[in-house]
Amino acid sequence: MPYDIADFQHNRDSSLASMITSNVAADRIINVLHQNGLDRAYNYIYRSCCPELTPSSNPSLLKSWAKVCDQFGLSTIPKLYVTRDYRSTVAARGIQEPFLVFSSEYLRKLDEETQVGVLAGQAAAIRCRHHIIFYITWGLMYASSMIPAASLVVEPWINDWKRGRFFTYDQAFCLATNDRALALRNVLLNVVPGDLLNQMRFGTSNDTFLDQANRFVNGMGMMQSGIKRAVSMLSDKDWLPERYLEIIKFCDGRGIR
Repeated sequence: MPYDIADFQHNRDSSLASMITSNVAADRIINVLHQNGLDRAYNYIYRSCCPELTPSSNPSLLKSWAKVCDQFGLSTIPKLYVTRDYRSTVAARGIQEPFLVFSSEYLRKLDEETQVGVLAGQAAAIRCRHHIIFYITWGLMYASSMIPAASLVVEPWINDWKRGRFFTYDQAFCLATNDRALALRNVLLNVVPGDLLNQMRFGTSNDTFLDQANRFVNGMGMMQSGIKRAVSMLSDKDWLPERYLEIIKFCDGRGIR
């Protein structure tokens, strides 16, 4: 049986996503995009410019993708594409018909085990409708920019959801791999060079990043906390220390070692 959404969707993602999709403008935004063919045009651009990954070009990736789609309750298997973008990793795109776009550089970094967890995170994202919520947030941001000071209310709320969605990815990664250290390593995969990454002792008593994460989340003074809140309001950057500790909390609750 596939996982229920409650098995992997983080509470922050769930609550903020509900607020966004229940907004009176949400359905109107999706309808405008669909009626004007913008979702089809968007899909066409990717399918024309980004090579599709197929069972013949990358059999292990496609096999793993089919497996996690089944595990995480997707009735159809979205297509996979690759692009050359050193800034990105992988993301679900599209509206009516979701698909994944991998950065070629990021794809090279994935061994087979990590690959399964990353794919699980994206299958979970599609199951939670993240690809659709992204377009709703784009529409809300555009609309709020037309109203004086409205973006000061809307932007922090949307940025908080964009951070919360990473917790969902990470929890799905943990479920698919049943490996705490691998999930922790994945958080830093696109940040730390490979030779240094291999020297880190994830989830052990010698895990130096765990000390940093605890100081960031639990050891801030009033001034530091205020700066963090201000930056969070203006940026959708995911806080890696928060993701790190949330993985540990989820694994502890699930008995994942």
